[in-house]
Amino acid sequence: MTVRQSSTDTGIPLYLIPAVIDRQIRMLGKRTYRISVKRTCRHHYNITVRTKSLHRELRVPKSPSSAHGPVDNSDRECGGENS
Repeated sequence: MTVRQSSTDTGIPLYLIPAVIDRQIRMLGKRTYRISVKRTCRHHYNITVRTKSLHRELRVPKSPSSAHGPVDNSDRECGGENS
């Protein structure tokens, strides 16, 4: 079962819709499932971005070293010369 998350902003002017959608997608950081833009009054809109979590196989590790576990450098010497 996938976890769905949503983010809603209200009272957004027409000219800010692209920036708000971009910000919400970057904030949630998952696969976009649905974007809903509803006009409320005059030129103001409510924006809802709904996302799904990615499958484990498609997730990108946060850092390259975390994918392979901790690195043990205890057997290396601390010096600038190679012996």
